[in-house]
Amino acid sequence: MDHPCHRCRASVEDGVAFCPHCGAPQIRVSAAAEPVPAPMLSPVAPDELQPATQAAGLGHARPGAIDWSQGIRASALAGVLLALAIFFVPAIVAGIGLVLHVGQAAIGLLVLLASCCCMLVGGALVVRLYRRRRPETTITPGMGARLGVVTGLLGFSFYSVPQALRLVFFRLGGTIREAMQKAIEQAAARSPDPQAQEMMRNFTSPGMLAVILTGFVVLFLLAFLVCSSLGGAIGASVWGSKQSS
Repeated sequence: MDHPCHRCRASVEDGVAFCPHCGAPQIRVSAAAEPVPAPMLSPVAPDELQPATQAAGLGHARPGAIDWSQGIRASALAGVLLALAIFFVPAIVAGIGLVLHVGQAAIGLLVLLASCCCMLVGGALVVRLYRRRRPETTITPGMGARLGVVTGLLGFSFYSVPQALRLVFFRLGGTIREAMQKAIEQAAARSPDPQAQEMMRNFTSPGMLAVILTGFVVLFLLAFLVCSSLGGAIGASVWGSKQSS
């Protein structure tokens, strides 16, 4: 296709750099391309903006969650100390009561109170131990109660299993059965009602003695769980926050 020379207006073929008639350079400037409009972005609220990347492993633990890898260790240590305390403290309290010539009923009550105090302290102690292992965690009373329940269960196991083995190896089952039977007979003899005496004598059968002993073991386990759970909740209210560590 031809086009006119801008100087002599002679016809010049396209693609020829100079006019063959006057030698003028043939420069053609194409029209500038129209600018492409930038796409419109919809407005985004500041709280909808998300970070491009997030470092792995920096997420916070769910509130109220217990790291049981550390919780079991703390509960096991507190359970061992609780079992030792239940073995020694009530015996010491009973010995002091005998030295002071306190009545049998009072000694039994003191031993019961001493045992419950040991369980409360064991439940509170596990919160303190868990706080040292996870100082960045806020321990709620619910978390402390759960840690206390595990401590009570482990403490009961650490206490009862050696006692059961001692009964088996030393054959103390007959002695305990005779002591229970004697206590029931004495209680029946003090009752003026013949029917009550007969009913209480029925408890001296081997089957009923086994049921009574099982009931005592279950009540003892419940005492461990309840008191240790309560101690854990109390310990969490004292040592659960970061400021108290």
